Amino acid sequence: MTKKREKRKIERELPSVGTVLNGKFKGVGGYKAVIVKADSASSGKAIKCNGKIYTSMTAAAQSITNQPTNGWRFWRF
Repeated sequence: MTKKREKRKIERELPSVGTVLNGKFKGVGGYKAVIVKADSASSGKAIKCNGKIYTSMTAAAQSITNQPTNGWRFWRF
């Protein structure tokens, strides 16, 4: 009988406040976002992209791509 490997959840935390993120989609770069302080977010940090606030890197990336996207890869962090 083969043992099933246990999946471990990776805890990811947003970078420090003030960090500028640069993204690239379909060969086009120039997408920028910045980590800001946000009391409404559970971590106390959020991402400001195109004038809107997002609680995760993935949500910010998906707002640009309009498709499922891995935010950590999109922002090349």
